[in-house]
Amino acid sequence: MSKKSDFISYLNENFFNVKNDIPENILSYWEAFGGQNNTEKPEFTDNGKMILKYMIENKDRDMMKAKDIAEGLVVSSRTVSGSIRKLVTDGYVEKVGQDPVVYSLTEKGKNINFD
Repeated sequence: MSKKSDFISYLNENFFNVKNDIPENILSYWEAFGGQNNTEKPEFTDNGKMILKYMIENKDRDMMKAKDIAEGLVVSSRTVSGSIRKLVTDGYVEKVGQDPVVYSLTEKGKNINFD
């Protein structure tokens, strides 16, 4: 569980269990903050999807630097670096080297289907 979800659970159990005493505007704000509307997050950001597709289409190049991906997509290296971090965390891409930092698709990344 994340720190945010721990915090929300604690407050729900200790403060928001008696909803009669809470003004409606505060309660509606709390429900929005606590994610009570539970809108589902997409699996990929637009940039993440674009990067993953680019890496799949260019899989003949086993490893790529963020700069190479950025040049291929005509975006900034910073855009790629920020988005590729999430792809690494989610297990679609792995960070292979340190100097220079290069990235490679994992099996999960190679087998993703965007249809």
